[in-house]
Amino acid sequence: MHLILDIGNTRIKGGIFEQAHLTEAETFTAMTPEDLTAWVQPFRISRAMISATGSIPEWLPGWLDAMVPWMELDHHTPLPFTNAYRTPETLGRDRIAGLAGALALGYQPPFLVIDAGTCITVDLLEEGLLYRGGSISPGLRMRLQAMHSFTARLPLAEWQDDPPWPGTDTAGALLAGAQWGGICELEGMITRYRQKHPNLNVIVTGGDLVFLANHLNSLIFAHPELVLIGLNQILTYAFDAG
Repeated sequence: MHLILDIGNTRIKGGIFEQAHLTEAETFTAMTPEDLTAWVQPFRISRAMISATGSIPEWLPGWLDAMVPWMELDHHTPLPFTNAYRTPETLGRDRIAGLAGALALGYQPPFLVIDAGTCITVDLLEEGLLYRGGSISPGLRMRLQAMHSFTARLPLAEWQDDPPWPGTDTAGALLAGAQWGGICELEGMITRYRQKHPNLNVIVTGGDLVFLANHLNSLIFAHPELVLIGLNQILTYAFDAG
């Protein structure tokens, strides 16, 4: 069984896999050695992978060393696709994992992976398993926070699952601009990519997955655990390749 840890800035998401099957998933806001030991104790872990966009807890490498063979995802890790990104050392780990996760779920290129979290990333895997890049833009909630933080009088509008359109007051206009503006942005990107790749599939994940799935007009496939699935796929591929 595989232990996967996706370490973000504010939380750690963990997954336990039996081959390609996600058996258990857990989210920790302040993980301790005791927390992790208790969680994995019922399982026979044989390998582990960590992916870190935040700080790795100081105790974690030693804990893993005592338990199982493990690896950290970086730009040297073998991948199940060709990475032609010009600066692979700066490429977000979640972006890599999302593409691998889509492959693990059986999607064939060309496809887009949209990860809607703090930022919105859109990444294209082309025919021939070729990755060259994508885009990064502010997340929907970041847009609301930015308009409040960088102006003198605009309020911090409270997120709504069904925001107004059009906005008939200032708070409503902010929601329409941030939330519906984000939807229109993604619809435009999907349309633009499909002009070149008519058979394009679109896979969506991230914290704002439900909002996007409910409001995007384009045909999409929603997978909340796409990053964990992709990290498990990379772990399997890397050990087999090495």
